[in-house]
Amino acid sequence: MAQATTSTGAESVRWDLTDLFASPTDPAIEALMAHTLETARAFEAKYKGKVATLPSAEFAAMMAELEADEEQAVRPEIFAYLLHSQNTQDPAAGRLLARAREAAAERGSHMVFFPLELAAITDEQAAALFADLEAARYRHHIEQARKFRPHQLTEPEERVLTDFSPVGNSAWVRLFEELCAGIRTEIDGKDLGLEEALTQLHEPDREVRRRASAAITEALQRDIRTRAYVFNVTLQEKAIEDRLRHFSTWVSSRNLANETSDEAVQALVDAVSGRFEICVRYYRVKKRLLNVGELHEWDRYAPLPGASRDLSYEATQELVLGSYNRFSPKVGKLVSQFFEHAWIDAPVVPGKGGGAYCMPVSPRHHPYVMLNFTGKLRDALVMAHELGHGLHDLLAARQNFFDYQPPLTLAETASVFGEALTFDRIMAEEKDPQVRLGLLCQQCEDAFSTVFRQVAFNRFEDACHTARRKEGELSLDQLGEMYQAKLQPMFGDGLILTDEHKGWWSYVGHFLFAPGYVYAYAFGNLLALSVYHRYLEVGPPFVDSYMDFLGSGGSTRPDELVKRVGMDITDPMFWDKGLDILDGMVREVERLSASQ
Repeated sequence: MAQATTSTGAESVRWDLTDLFASPTDPAIEALMAHTLETARAFEAKYKGKVATLPSAEFAAMMAELEADEEQAVRPEIFAYLLHSQNTQDPAAGRLLARAREAAAERGSHMVFFPLELAAITDEQAAALFADLEAARYRHHIEQARKFRPHQLTEPEERVLTDFSPVGNSAWVRLFEELCAGIRTEIDGKDLGLEEALTQLHEPDREVRRRASAAITEALQRDIRTRAYVFNVTLQEKAIEDRLRHFSTWVSSRNLANETSDEAVQALVDAVSGRFEICVRYYRVKKRLLNVGELHEWDRYAPLPGASRDLSYEATQELVLGSYNRFSPKVGKLVSQFFEHAWIDAPVVPGKGGGAYCMPVSPRHHPYVMLNFTGKLRDALVMAHELGHGLHDLLAARQNFFDYQPPLTLAETASVFGEALTFDRIMAEEKDPQVRLGLLCQQCEDAFSTVFRQVAFNRFEDACHTARRKEGELSLDQLGEMYQAKLQPMFGDGLILTDEHKGWWSYVGHFLFAPGYVYAYAFGNLLALSVYHRYLEVGPPFVDSYMDFLGSGGSTRPDELVKRVGMDITDPMFWDKGLDILDGMVREVERLSASQ
């Protein structure tokens, strides 16, 4: 079979990872892992049994010492993960990742005492610590740790779980990722990886999309039983952990980590699923615009004229960077560093991990962005999205190591905001009404993917976790039926999912490596849309408050932090306001399409 050879200009855009380590065989990796193991042992010997009673000055010194140690300790595993992402089929990268995780677990066994003792700090001790300026730097981290007290096990139990962690969820996730990265399809005589095949679903020619969809379905079926087994194991592992830690629902641990409540998340899910009609209305219009009898899954991302066009990597860089510069030259200068310093890995190559992500390291080390750049207009929005994450990381570098990363509920704000900046630039430069309609449709579909589709994914996860705990191992038929049952309502009669779609749950890695994660996309997208509209209302004075918002990282509760940009996420009507923005986008599509 012929290989895909289309040039995008991204072929040589690869990470330079030498600012972490020189190579996978760099002796500095083993040396650092040995050093951080010794520092963990020394930390345990020095502070075990004392954390909850240390005077303020000694507590602050302890936290500063730990912060320095943690910043070093994360580097080997992050380096190994980045290498593995570049080529999941490389045995050397896989071995290094396994070795780094084993070393992290060994080190972690000496640190088990720390979160237990941190959570045991009394109200009186906490008040004394927070009265001290240096110790108060770690206030948010301490408060969060104390919330997990009811869900912690004894130190010996926590140590056993830490020791077993390298052969637990992370091992199953690695297997799943390698299986997905190895999926190959044959479309029109070309041998394509899954990422490239999924790109074909955005082609204007319906027959090309249908063939691509069929090829993806066929490819997913080849080892779907193995991936289903992996999923079942991770479902059961989560059930066991939730039982041991006394979490009331499968998603409660995620909500606690996200600094929100079960009730607040359910309110979001109910609000979004209660407005599926927005999505249904859109696909009814799209059906008429495409002039077909029925829409199916291969029509979901079918472009209208002008919405799909090729872009080189260089042109995409100019478009995205220019959009950030228009918002703020200071922001543009920060984002430009990713292009100047080889912090991006862009091309589609065999064995490379799928999708796109931004990998943070620490406040003292820059993040890395991974793309699978296919040379389409939508790649500009993906680039803008991931660089938004990167901007967030760079601005949050003023925080301590423990408060560096925001909770997942805020993690998508900068990324979606960056997408909106880029999309608005595209629309501002486009005068053709038909092309503008096509681009607006694309924006709707992207928003639907991160709001309605992710909430539908949440409903699928909920069904899977609930059924696994009640009925035992789930069959392929059960998984397929549940997937269809939870995805179809967002399309209503506007688009009908065929039986071929039933196995498409089986390449979604979030279900395994971060159970409960997906609703954060809807949370973040609706929040980001509201933040962006706030920017359009306020104008340039908004820039500084927005940068301060991002610079706060994870140092402040989400509800408090959002107030800094003039909004209240505790308002029961907040999510409806965000959904009203999507409703307005669909109304504009309906208006523009009336003349088509």
